[in-house]
Amino acid sequence: RRLTLFGLRPRHTAQVITVVSGMLITLVTLAAVLLVSADARTALFRFRELQAQTARLEAEIDQAEARLRQLKGGDIAYLTNQEVLRGLVDARLPLVRVQAAVDMLRLRAVDLALENGIGVDGQTGSVLILFPPRLTWDRVAELVRTHPGETVVRIVANQNTLRGEPLEVYIQLLDNVLAFRRGTVLLRGTVDGRARREEIGRQVLELVERSAEPARRRVLAPPFARITDPPLVQAAIDDVRRLVAEIDRLGRPVGVEVVVSRDTFTVGPVLVTVRLRG
Repeated sequence: RRLTLFGLRPRHTAQVITVVSGMLITLVTLAAVLLVSADARTALFRFRELQAQTARLEAEIDQAEARLRQLKGGDIAYLTNQEVLRGLVDARLPLVRVQAAVDMLRLRAVDLALENGIGVDGQTGSVLILFPPRLTWDRVAELVRTHPGETVVRIVANQNTLRGEPLEVYIQLLDNVLAFRRGTVLLRGTVDGRARREEIGRQVLELVERSAEPARRRVLAPPFARITDPPLVQAAIDDVRRLVAEIDRLGRPVGVEVVVSRDTFTVGPVLVTVRLRG
C-alpha cells in the first residue's frame, strides 16, 4: 500500500514529502555552513545589512520623487542658494552689540520671508530654521566676532522651498574688504565703429555685462539673487551714450576699456565707466 498523509492522494503526498525534504536539506546545509565557516556568517550578515541599506535608499528616492512632484506643482518662494537677506556687522563691536545686530538682521529676514509666502514651522513656531541643526543665532554672533572688521552676514536658503513651508537657511560670513580700486581695468575689448549706432551701443553694453565675470571672484551677487550669480555691474548711461557717439563719429574699430569708477568692496555693486583705450 502506498504512503498517504493527511488524507491526500499518494501522488500529492509524494510532492509534499519532496518539498519538505528539500527545505530540510537546505536548512541543515545552511546551518552547517554557518557553524563551520566564519566567512559564510559574515556574508549572511553583510547581505542583511545591504538589504536594509537598499530599503533605506529606496525610501529616500521615494521621498525625493515626492518632493520633486511637490515642487513641480507648487509655488516656489525661495530657490536653493538664494539670498534671503544680507547685512553688514562690525565684528570689532562688543559681543552684546554684535548679537543685537545679528538679531535685527534675523527679524528683518523673518519679515521678508513671511512677505514672500514662507510659513511657520508647526512644531517650533519658527519661520527660519538654521542649518546645520545645532547652529544658533548666538553662535552666529560669536562667529562674526572672529572676523577682523566689517563683516557681511548673509542669510541663504538651503533648499527649494514652497510657499507655506518654513525656510531652512544657512549663514555665510565674509570680510567686506576692498575688491577693486578706482581706475582698475576690468575688461578690454573692441567695438566696430563702422556698424550702426544701435549695434555700437549693443557692443558697448555687452562689454559692460562681460566685465561681471572677472569681478565675480571678489564681489558678491546682487541682494536677493542666487549666490552663484555674477555681481551687479553698473555703468552710467550718460557715459555710455557719449562713448557710443564718439565711436560712431570715428567710424572704425576701436579699443574700449571697462574701468572701475569707485572703490568697490566685497558687498558690491561694481560701478564702472567705459572709455576708449589710450
